Amino acid sequence: MDVSNENGLLQAAANRADVLAHERIVLYAGANLPSKAAQDAYATGLSAYPAMGPSFDKEQPETDLVSQLEVAVRSEICALFSSQWAEPRLPSCTIANMAVFHAFTKPGDLLLAPSADHGGHLSQRRGGTPDLAGLEVQDLPFDMERCRLDADATATLIRKTSPAMVMLGRSVMIKPDDLEPVVKAARQVGAKTVFDASHVSGLIAGGAFPNPLAIGVDVMTSSTYKTIAGRPHSIIAGRNREDGERLADFIDRKFLANYDAGKLPPFLVTLRETREGARTYAAKVCHNSRLLAQALRERGVEVLAPTEGEQFTHQILVPLAAHLSPLQVMKGLEKAGILVGTCRNPIKPGEHALRMGTQFITARGCNDTDLQKIAEKVNLALATF
Repeated sequence: MDVSNENGLLQAAANRADVLAHERIVLYAGANLPSKAAQDAYATGLSAYPAMGPSFDKEQPETDLVSQLEVAVRSEICALFSSQWAEPRLPSCTIANMAVFHAFTKPGDLLLAPSADHGGHLSQRRGGTPDLAGLEVQDLPFDMERCRLDADATATLIRKTSPAMVMLGRSVMIKPDDLEPVVKAARQVGAKTVFDASHVSGLIAGGAFPNPLAIGVDVMTSSTYKTIAGRPHSIIAGRNREDGERLADFIDRKFLANYDAGKLPPFLVTLRETREGARTYAAKVCHNSRLLAQALRERGVEVLAPTEGEQFTHQILVPLAAHLSPLQVMKGLEKAGILVGTCRNPIKPGEHALRMGTQFITARGCNDTDLQKIAEKVNLALATF
């Protein structure tokens, strides 16, 4: 398609969803598409002017419909994650994490957070979004042998340093972390615990990944377009109503003047779809990750994934040889119609890996036979490097 002119660009944009769904193998771990029902639910009229302030106490006229939708979305989030409160108005999880930092800490406070080497996202880690809140950040210990948080060392560090907040969850998670020792230690020193569930929130909703709130984490944040198949948005939810009131007060007083309320109806549709199909979808995603890892290994591809008996997520990693450029490999697979991402190899400092996710292809109905074909195509593409 000619995209050298404006009409071509607009047509390419209009066709992009169909291209991803039917002409590409999307193994990018941070991708999904909303259903047609969710797409069609966008309400332009709700975004014609602002709806500032708490629900049913807004500054603009005739905004009760927006307030009713806010309440309905909050109710769905609470039902999905067994939370006591929810905040649905912020546009991304990066912004949600920023709001959480500002609402529950003060400049100079200590934050323990995952490092970039182990999958820490820029909105969580040292050198990223926490800097905007003036936080001192120290890396969380990581168990490279088991490729997950070192829970015992983290608990020890919490008791030693008494941080104001502990940020959990990562953008690279091939298996669940053991959170109970961490939560226990945080409570002992009065630290707030936050779990960024952006990558696994759909798996949590479907019971295929432990619910951090049920384990005792105070606040959970998430995006809505990975293992939840929606438009880009954010979720903030928590266990204690006082935390929800504190966050909402901060958002209304200092953080949010306006947002795109037209996205609330699609958000509501997506959340209801998630609740209705969560268990089947989450189980299938983890099954497909397990099968893809097995199929790649059978073809001689090195895979970093859970061992027998461990819980999978939507992610598996394919380590790259030290001499290979991650970008070059990604671009090479792209030419073969295979879309993947790259990340630092969490168990080999200084090296990289391909990060593959099965949530997108699962939502498109991928079955066991399809996965064997996908593994073969990936193997053939990798063999060219």
